[in-house]
Amino acid sequence: MNKPKLNRSAKLTFFNARKRQGDVSKLSESTGYSISHITNVLAGRRSVSQTLANEMYTISRRRVKNSEKVAA
Repeated sequence: MNKPKLNRSAKLTFFNARKRQGDVSKLSESTGYSISHITNVLAGRRSVSQTLANEMYTISRRRVKNSEKVAA
């Protein structure tokens, strides 16, 4: 059975739970979007493109959630 794919907003939520310092710069370099545009996307002022959503997920997929990291 295939796993259901995450939509763009789910990938954004996934990334926000695992965001680290310097991630916005990495996203900017890998996608070509400006740092200010990525910051606006993360703040909810702009919509999430599929390219950006996929890159956010790729960067953060093997990380522990920030809330779990603090509790441990």
